[in-house]
Amino acid sequence: MNHARIAAEALRYRLDLVRKPLVNITDWDIETMASVSVAAADPGVDGAIRRIATAWVRAGLPEEGLCKPWACPEARALFEANPHLVDALDDIVRVATRSQAA
Repeated sequence: MNHARIAAEALRYRLDLVRKPLVNITDWDIETMASVSVAAADPGVDGAIRRIATAWVRAGLPEEGLCKPWACPEARALFEANPHLVDALDDIVRVATRSQAA
């Protein structure tokens, strides 16, 4: 599994959840944010990716789908049914924004 790719899709998905009135996703460099969040070697990011990946696979979604846009209805249902996974997304966003500010 490519942690930077998973982090990028997690960031993209999370920003998409709040995007309409609040966030223009084109204003964000998702790939850089993902890279710095993984490079920070923060245990919160590692744990978040692990929690998301575990829930993803347990839900029967294909593992390779973690590295592609999470646009399928099954992915949305997974996050809607498991609010703690949204917290995991927020962990990645937090480290990415903190790392970029440093």
